[in-house]
Amino acid sequence: MDSEKIQNEVGGFSRYQVVVITTVAWLAFSAGFGTQSAVFISAIPEYRCAVPPIDDPDVYPSLDESDIKNYTIPYDSATAEYDSCNRYDYNLSSCQGDGDLSCVTSDEDPGTISCDQGYYYDRTYYKETTRTQWDLVCERQYLDSLANTFFFFGFFVGSLFIGPLSDWFGRKTAMLVTCVGMVASCVGCAFTPTYELFVFVRVINGAFIITSYIAAYTYAIEISSTEWRTVAGAVVGVSISLSHVVYPGIAYAFNGDWRRIQLVIALIPAPFILSYFFIPESPRWLLRTGKMKEARKVFARYAKSRGRELTDETWNLLVQHQNEEKNKEESDKKKFAVWDLYRRPIMRLMSINVLICWFTVSMVFYGLALNGGNLAGDPYVNNTLNGAVEVVAYVLIYFSKYGRRRVQSLSFTLAGACCIVSMLLDLYSKGNQSMLTGSTAMALIGKLFASMTFGMIYYITSELFPTNVRTTALSMGSLAARVGGMASPFILQLQATIPWLTQTVFGSLSIICGGLTLFYPETVSTEYMTTLDQAENFYRENVPILKWLNRRKTSSKSNLNKKGEENCAYEVDHNSNVKSTVL
Repeated sequence: MDSEKIQNEVGGFSRYQVVVITTVAWLAFSAGFGTQSAVFISAIPEYRCAVPPIDDPDVYPSLDESDIKNYTIPYDSATAEYDSCNRYDYNLSSCQGDGDLSCVTSDEDPGTISCDQGYYYDRTYYKETTRTQWDLVCERQYLDSLANTFFFFGFFVGSLFIGPLSDWFGRKTAMLVTCVGMVASCVGCAFTPTYELFVFVRVINGAFIITSYIAAYTYAIEISSTEWRTVAGAVVGVSISLSHVVYPGIAYAFNGDWRRIQLVIALIPAPFILSYFFIPESPRWLLRTGKMKEARKVFARYAKSRGRELTDETWNLLVQHQNEEKNKEESDKKKFAVWDLYRRPIMRLMSINVLICWFTVSMVFYGLALNGGNLAGDPYVNNTLNGAVEVVAYVLIYFSKYGRRRVQSLSFTLAGACCIVSMLLDLYSKGNQSMLTGSTAMALIGKLFASMTFGMIYYITSELFPTNVRTTALSMGSLAARVGGMASPFILQLQATIPWLTQTVFGSLSIICGGLTLFYPETVSTEYMTTLDQAENFYRENVPILKWLNRRKTSSKSNLNKKGEENCAYEVDHNSNVKSTVL
């Protein structure tokens, strides 16, 4: 009797487990603020060159913002926008005030220069961000993209050490360590005095944020019965999405002041530290590490919550099963590595396909999330909607039970189409508010389908590969996703110089992956495969294009056989007729 059956024996999924999973979901909820933190702490308001004393209201009180731009900032009629990184080359030191504008008027072309007096930022939405504090604009804009890339590099680093941490010290300890690390690194970010130190701390922060989510997700899955495992995972996933809905409200409450926002983000996970003393360790981990006494206490609490009792007979059967599994693992010395995914021809193609899809969905998902502040309209409203569509996406994932392959392909394709339509509406809007609103709406719908795709890719990858390489395949996909996440800030930066390119890249790659997904076999109603050879045969028999080729091959062979039989019959009949004539 394994741990699944013992849970059913003592009453299945208990109220106690529901409380524990809800508690753990708070850690995932807290991590969600960190994953989207750059949306507001690194937001970029409208800006232009500072032109003192022209933009000093005490010196030129009669000039409003539009007058200042008309006099000092070059205007591009093609884009209908003022230049953010250059000003007219007037000698501003000669401006005397009191309505004297001769210093910024000339019959000759004054030429342009870069912002030698610094920058002026519109503080309507953001009091202070990392970009306004360290002037990460214009020729220094790449530094903001670099900071976000390093943050996603922290995701990569964290993904490497969370496995050994939770395997060696336990799921409960891993959650505590990552929670404390997340709190400490968020506080550290809030007090960093320089850009360089900020980037360094953000790498650490990213590592603890992603490990907090992974630890919470793993724990919730492990303490759930098979029947409720999908629901437990969805609870943790929806918790992150809800934090993305709440986060804009927090940023709005603090007027976009990035340091205060970071401190609030640091405080949110702190209550989870207290729960460490009340939640149990994962019983699966306790059984696997031989901590039988502690495991029995946990199962007994499950039973008590359901009004049942864990008998000695049931427990002894579990111990016997655990010992058999341990002996089996010790006798099986075969180890599998990532290159085993590329030894067989069809599995090789499946692995490459999975890598491309993981890379794309991560790049598009995080790219659309980070781009929420650049959409037309109120950034706080846009990002609230950006989070809300993620919740809707988790509901829509339910329909994948009717076919993972088709639903995933459709969501990939629709995400890409929405990105391209959003780009076209924005590109040809020329200030038309209706078209800008439509562009924002299409971007939000694209985020919905990208979120749906991201949520489903875990299921598809786990079902595509056999048990002995399943974890390896998921790790490979996760690695590709981290690379995609690190690329997204630089893809976003391209829109500053080529406005149509970013969404075109997101859209085109998504549509390509929509087509690639159709080459997957349907796995929704199949049992998990256990060996590499079994998986290879499964692909050969269930990948649509291979099924079609096999049918044609079989049909051709059948036709040849039928034709051969007809020829033989004709020859027999002909010979019979000849013999009759001779007689």
